Amino acid sequence: MGINGKRLLGALIAIVIFAVACVIIFFQLPQGSIAKVEPSAPSYIGSTRIFLLSAKASYGYADGNPFDPCFVVHATIRDDFTSQNPVDTFYNNSQGSAWFIMSAELYDKNDHQITYQFYDPGNLPPNWNEQGIAANETETVTITMLTSDRNVDHYTLVFAWLGTVFAP
Repeated sequence: MGINGKRLLGALIAIVIFAVACVIIFFQLPQGSIAKVEPSAPSYIGSTRIFLLSAKASYGYADGNPFDPCFVVHATIRDDFTSQNPVDTFYNNSQGSAWFIMSAELYDKNDHQITYQFYDPGNLPPNWNEQGIAANETETVTITMLTSDRNVDHYTLVFAWLGTVFAP
C-alpha cells in the first residue's frame, strides 16, 4: 500500500470514529419524558365557562432542539358558553363561541412559581397561539413553555386572553 493509500485509510478511519462519536453523543442527549404532574380534577378553568376535560404534561425539547428544553401541556377543553351566557358583552356573539390564548402557571413542590418563556417558532404574528372554539365543542390545546427547570410539581391553566373576538 502506497503513501496515498495509507492516507486514505487513515482518513476513512477518522471519519468512522467521528461518525460513531456523533451517534453516541446524540443518544446521550436527554430525551423528552412524561412529567409526573397531575392537573386539578376536571373543572372550569378559573371563573370561565371553559371546562377542562383532561390534561397531560411532559418535558421535552422545542422542535427536538436539545438547546430548547421545555414543559408541554396538552389540555382538552370544552366551551360551555352559550348565547344566554356569552364570554363577554362587548360584541353581539349569539353563538357562544370564544377566542382565547391559554397559558399555564408552573410551580415547584415548595409552591414557588417557575419562570418560562412561551415557545415562539419565529416569524409569526402577535397572538399566533390564539385559538377559537365554538359553543359545546371540544378542542385540544398545546402549550409549550421554554424552561430548563425539571422540577414542575403542579400547574394552573390560565387565560392570557378570553373574548368573543381576537385579542387586540
